[in-house]
Amino acid sequence: MAASSTLNTGSSGSWTWGNARHLLFRAGFGGRKNEIEEVAHRGLSPSLDSLFNGPTRPLFAPSWLEEDRTFDYRILKDLSTEERQKLDMINRQHLREMGGSWIQFMIGCPAMADMLHEKMSFFWHGHFVTSAQKVKATPFIYDQLKLFHDKALGNFGELLHAIIRDPAMLRYLDNDQNRKGKPNENLARELMELFSLGQGNYTEKDIREGARTLTGWAIEPYKFAFRPLLHDKEIKTVLGRTGNLDGDDFVDVILEQPACAEFMARKLWVYFGSENPKKELIQELASKFREAKYDIKTLLRAIFTHPEFYSSQVMGSQIKSPIHLIVGTARTLDLSTSTLEFYGQALVTMGQVPYLPPNVKGWPGGEAWIDTSRLVTRFSFAEIIAEGKVPSQIDPRMKGDRELNAGAAEKSQQGKPKAVPARGMMGPGNLHIDFDATRLIGGKSSAVEIYDDLCRVLLATQPDANEKEAILSQLEQACKDGLQEEALQRAVGKIMLLPAYQLC
Repeated sequence: MAASSTLNTGSSGSWTWGNARHLLFRAGFGGRKNEIEEVAHRGLSPSLDSLFNGPTRPLFAPSWLEEDRTFDYRILKDLSTEERQKLDMINRQHLREMGGSWIQFMIGCPAMADMLHEKMSFFWHGHFVTSAQKVKATPFIYDQLKLFHDKALGNFGELLHAIIRDPAMLRYLDNDQNRKGKPNENLARELMELFSLGQGNYTEKDIREGARTLTGWAIEPYKFAFRPLLHDKEIKTVLGRTGNLDGDDFVDVILEQPACAEFMARKLWVYFGSENPKKELIQELASKFREAKYDIKTLLRAIFTHPEFYSSQVMGSQIKSPIHLIVGTARTLDLSTSTLEFYGQALVTMGQVPYLPPNVKGWPGGEAWIDTSRLVTRFSFAEIIAEGKVPSQIDPRMKGDRELNAGAAEKSQQGKPKAVPARGMMGPGNLHIDFDATRLIGGKSSAVEIYDDLCRVLLATQPDANEKEAILSQLEQACKDGLQEEALQRAVGKIMLLPAYQLC
């Protein structure tokens, strides 16, 4: 099996520029031209070594974090309406700052290992879904993000054990209200349905019994607390195991189910590879995952070395999520923006704000990202990049004319704090975006060479004949006029307006 299910990366020329670009755009958020060239030159195995074993950064820590921990959220019910409103306002502001800091943290990934680390951190956020609208307390949200960051590429079993102790999750799924005699089934249900097994691999009785194992698993006030007097110590039977089971026993029996490895192998293949994978492929990946005792790196290496990962059915077939589109664009072009609120506003209008998912299932993904309204916003994003500012005629939502649900933690390009811009700061006269488009063309001077370099870096699939003619015509005129930076920037924007730019 190993011989037929691992990509040939020898000296036969099977490792190409396209393969290298594909790996960077799937295992991370995208690559600059020099990064793609390096991976293409080094080959798959050395690149994977850098991907899995390279150094990574510690997670950022908000300045307000420790101060926020001084508030005891158990007294919320005793607050006046005015006090609650003030607290909600502070929480929203801190969530915007944290979300913006995370986006900038993704954009600023200095190496391949960092990109994969943050790509996986975001995967876990979308897998173990939690909404800040219900959790309220931003320290809970930050601590959960740190959990995902610290265990991003570790062991899935350890992460599953950790998530049932996570205060944000306990609050989001009401397990802090789960007690003997009045079990709350929310966490037990989602633990099996959405986090580990999938529908059809457990019964309603398993949910009821699983909920009993989690009674007394609570919060005090910013950490997990076990309440023995609220825990059901009677005999329970979950997924075929009987005994005086607790939450850890519940997770252990879940991990023993063959369906668990298959569920996670499928989920991660869809995230990194493509939708609707063949059953045989998932079984193969799940087998390696089980043999490795749920080691996440082993599963990802199996995905990134599988021939199917580099097939024509997979490459260039995935619709970029808003996070992938925005972070990947900012990284690939090395964007500099006068206000990082730009990224937050774009995510709001495209429909993917960190820690504000639509429901417990998270974001639907796929074609849901390119409905009519969201596609207009994506094209507006491209126009802003091409113009270097907000054009006067553009989707008004991209101008910041409504209150943000998320924004950027405002830092200058040197990382120093600066004031959070007021509402409406993305108007035509306020936002400025710059990038050095010459980095994408490597000193080329002819229109055809420039076109080829831009498309190789920016697109996973090549434009059709009509699209190529339009872009080439623009570049040829620009070359005749001396190829000014603005003309090259507009050519980049024109490529970003192609349907192919929405894919990776």
